[in-house]
Amino acid sequence: MDNKVKEISEKIDDAIGKLNKKDFTINFFVVDTKGVPNGNTRYIYEMAKELIDNDYNCFMLYQQEKETIQEKQNIKGKDVIVDKEVEVPFIGVRDWMGDEFADIPHGSIGSETIKVSTSDFLIIPELFANVMNQTKKLPCKRIILCQNLNFITEFMSLGTSWANFGLLDVITTTETQAEEIKDLFPYMKTKVINPSIPNYFRNNSDPKKIVISTVIKDASLLKKLVNQFYWKYPQYSWVTFMDLRNLSRESFANTFRESAITVWMDDETYFGHAPVEAIKSGSIVIGKIPDVIPEWMYSDDKETISTNGLWFDNFKDVHKLIAQAIKLWLDDEIPEIITDEMVKMEDRYKVEDKQIQLLDVIETYIAERITELKDIKNKIEKK
Repeated sequence: MDNKVKEISEKIDDAIGKLNKKDFTINFFVVDTKGVPNGNTRYIYEMAKELIDNDYNCFMLYQQEKETIQEKQNIKGKDVIVDKEVEVPFIGVRDWMGDEFADIPHGSIGSETIKVSTSDFLIIPELFANVMNQTKKLPCKRIILCQNLNFITEFMSLGTSWANFGLLDVITTTETQAEEIKDLFPYMKTKVINPSIPNYFRNNSDPKKIVISTVIKDASLLKKLVNQFYWKYPQYSWVTFMDLRNLSRESFANTFRESAITVWMDDETYFGHAPVEAIKSGSIVIGKIPDVIPEWMYSDDKETISTNGLWFDNFKDVHKLIAQAIKLWLDDEIPEIITDEMVKMEDRYKVEDKQIQLLDVIETYIAERITELKDIKNKIEKK
């Protein structure tokens, strides 16, 4: 064995040793939400925090944003306005997720102090095709995290696939999405880690108020919804609509527990945290069926839409459903077919279940990485 082969073999042995001892780092690429709550980002931070609590090393990577400002400079005795490029401070999640998540170590992916080794992992969200391309030559194990397949076509250039970036592993959030990924990219190895809903999303014995919580991304659509409802049903002009955008998750939970009804619209979601959280909190959900129907929206037969909410396809139907729900609530006549299905949600998407899935997936990746490195070592030594 020549010296070069020996050196490579020793480095591989060192990496395997670190993997066995948990002496490596799991890097998560994240976007700066600028302090605005975001379900996909929350999912990533929750994964990192749970792994840290189980003695893994985690690091949050981000791309350093820059902006151009104008600055007055004195050049040859004259004041001149020049363009200057400055770094934009990373704001992060402190305001809406708290210190325990914001204090996870962070750093810019372009920083000279950031180094990854053969034993490390890099988790890249599906929308960052540019990062997938930029990190092709890194020695670490790279894994895609796909929470929404819609982002793939939006950010991937024509004719390009994940294989072009040397990526073969993907974590996703539902079995439905895993099947779609395999249909698009048969060579990908998929693993599923379901989202979880914190225990503070729960019903209580306190009477609810005739308040309608709204979770609608499009502000203009929300305004249209509320105005048209008041025009069509002036007798309910006293009913309050609450816009939950940009609230912390705890504030979401408190509002859901107090609200009799929640209106939700998000055509592009693959899961839909908000309606599940509302149902668990005892708030009746009136929701538009998204383009891809989430698995929790199906009945036990996996074919028909569940009655755990009032679902509609056409926006024109939402006002009538809200009026019907208000009347049923005031008359204390909410059908059992709805409340019984809502109760079933209490045992789904528990934090403990996600923890088990997450740790199992990470342990599997570690074992696969060790096998992969051993195979590389054997091939090198046989040459």
